[in-house]
Amino acid sequence: MVTAVLPVVTGGGPRSEFEHEPEPSTAAPSSRLAGFVGMCAGCGALISLVLLLPLPAKFQQLGVSPAEAVQYSYYTAAAVALVVSACCFVGLRDLPGEDGKTWASLWTNMRTDSSLSNSRKYSYSSFKARFPYLVQFGSAITLGFRNRDILIGYLGGFVARASSVGISLFIPLFVNNYYRTSGLCHEQPTEGANPGDIKRSCPKAYVLASILTGVSQLMALIAAPAFGYLSEKSRRYHFPLLIACLAGVAGYVMLALLPSPEFKGERGNPGIVVVMALVGVSQIGAIVCSLSVLSNGILSLINSVENTTSSSHVSSTVPEADEQQPLLETNAGQFQRQPSTLKGSIAGVYSLFGGAGILLLTKLGGLLFDVVSSGAPFYIMAGFNGVLVIVGVVSGLVIYLRTNQ
Repeated sequence: MVTAVLPVVTGGGPRSEFEHEPEPSTAAPSSRLAGFVGMCAGCGALISLVLLLPLPAKFQQLGVSPAEAVQYSYYTAAAVALVVSACCFVGLRDLPGEDGKTWASLWTNMRTDSSLSNSRKYSYSSFKARFPYLVQFGSAITLGFRNRDILIGYLGGFVARASSVGISLFIPLFVNNYYRTSGLCHEQPTEGANPGDIKRSCPKAYVLASILTGVSQLMALIAAPAFGYLSEKSRRYHFPLLIACLAGVAGYVMLALLPSPEFKGERGNPGIVVVMALVGVSQIGAIVCSLSVLSNGILSLINSVENTTSSSHVSSTVPEADEQQPLLETNAGQFQRQPSTLKGSIAGVYSLFGGAGILLLTKLGGLLFDVVSSGAPFYIMAGFNGVLVIVGVVSGLVIYLRTNQ
């Protein structure tokens, strides 16, 4: 829901039809806030690693059984989530432009038309007016084809979520496969260990995978504010997103081609640290820049609609606002298709693209890992980043040609 909240926080509330053009806002733009969101996400990952991950062991030291220790750890994480949700419930109330939204809006149209006759009460159009979710979903999908920023934001969400899977799932799998095929798991596995438990069946592989993923996430944490700042400075051509995707193409290709994931020893190569840094930069760049681009796209749509509406009211010469107001009312369907009412739907489509990236990389990458090569998932990730680079370059060229005509 960060995707839906960012434009609201940075865009301000809707202007009245009779207000003058506002002065330039000094509020923090969505690009900068997206950078801080990425940094906070990295801090959350570090906090969970330092505080939540050791909880089962801590509970076992208190005399609790392993099963109960895991259960209590989940209870603790749920309590933290409950506290965060309470803070969000208080802190995100009365946001600009969100007046009139209640729980009843989930099943009742936000603007009902009392003039509908009883004969049309249960018609198909009335049903769509009361349950507009499919219409809003279709409108959010359509906006992706009509607005370049929203399309790039959707694709960026796809790449960002796939990158998270590539780092958290396939890098440990890649390291474990290397250690097993090379015969480097010399330690005797602990009792009850299974081949899928890297920590217990091959401790060396677990340690190396932890180091590599830690390097990537540390670089992501450091680079998050920088990407937010750079996205603010380059809203038209999206250079930071292109740089992040190019880093992903280079990092994933080199990772797949490296003969060894070790960074020391006879087979080791210190360059793996640079490769993991590129992968981490690519991940956080896709996350931050996709949020920034999508938020800016939503804000640009809202501003264009408001400016068009303001222009139409300025041209009107009717003196009384009360007489003028009924002429400005839109029907329920038009209201539901306004960009300001589609922020949640756009955020849902963004998450849908992210889920598609996770599923596609998990299924296709896992299959090719077993059948073709252990580096296949990284080639897929390089391809995802390459497609986003192509889309971004084409979008920039279109903007450049139009501005120079």
